[in-house]
Amino acid sequence: MTLPCLSAEPNTPAETPVVKPTKSYLPAKEVKHITIDDKPYELLVRPWEGKKKLGATIILPATNGTADSPGLMAFVRRNINPAGWASLSLTPPKELPAPNFATAAEEVTTAGAAQLNTPSNKPSQKIKPEDSNKHLQEQEDFLIKSMSQLDNVGTDYPGKRVLITADQSAGILISLLSQKKIADPDVLIVINPYSEDETHNQAIAEKLAKLTMPILDIQSPDGHPASLETAEQRKILAVSLGTPNYRQTTLALNLDNESAWQNCLNAIKGFAARMSGAY
Repeated sequence: MTLPCLSAEPNTPAETPVVKPTKSYLPAKEVKHITIDDKPYELLVRPWEGKKKLGATIILPATNGTADSPGLMAFVRRNINPAGWASLSLTPPKELPAPNFATAAEEVTTAGAAQLNTPSNKPSQKIKPEDSNKHLQEQEDFLIKSMSQLDNVGTDYPGKRVLITADQSAGILISLLSQKKIADPDVLIVINPYSEDETHNQAIAEKLAKLTMPILDIQSPDGHPASLETAEQRKILAVSLGTPNYRQTTLALNLDNESAWQNCLNAIKGFAARMSGAY
C-alpha cells in the first residue's frame, strides 16, 4: 500500500504543489506528504522493527513545531519501533503570531484613552478572544483533515492505534476526541496537556476524564504552568468518574533531560503494550 497521488490534476505546472526537501537529513523513504487545502505537509513514517507487529503510533508534536521537532517527540518517533510499533509523525498546527505592541514615537507622550482592565495577578491578554476562537477552529480543522488521511498510510501497519501528543496539541486533540470529531484511538498518551485560553484549559480535565479509551497522562515538572495547574484536577476527576484504565505518571526529571525521554518512552511502551493486549 502506498500513499495516493497528492499532486493536483496535470493542468499547468503552477497548479502542482511544490514540496521542498526540508528533511534532507532523513532517509527519503521516511518522508511522506499529505495535502491539506492544496498545501503539502510532511508525514514522517518509520516501520516497526523486529518480530513484534503491534500496530502504529500516531505522533503529534507541540504546536508551532514540525513533524520532527527536536526533543522528546522526535526521540519517541525514532525509538519506539523496536517495541513493535510503526510511527507516523504529523506536522502540528501553527499558533497565532505574537501580537506587535510597538508604539509609534510620536504617540509615546500621548495620554491613554483608557486604563488597563487586566487584574494585576493575571497575565495580559495576548490575543483577542474572537481571534483566539477563530484560530482554534482553524487548528481543529487542520488536525481533522490531517487525521483523516492517515488511513491510507496506516493500512501498511495493521493492529492497534496509539495516539501520542503533547502540550497545546494535546489540549486540541482532547477537545476533538470529546466532540467525536476524530476517531478514538485504542490508546491515548498525553504529555503536559494544556491550552493558553484559561476557559479551555480548565475544561481539559473534565473532557479527558469522560473519554473512554485507556489514557496515560504524563506530567513533567517543567511542563507549562497551565498544564501543571490542572494536573491534580485531571487525576481526581478521572478517578471520581471511573475513567477506565486512566493512569497519571509524574516524571522526576525535566524534559530538557534526555534521561526523562527514556523514562517517558519506557512508560509509553509499557502502557501501550498492556492496553493493546500484547502482555
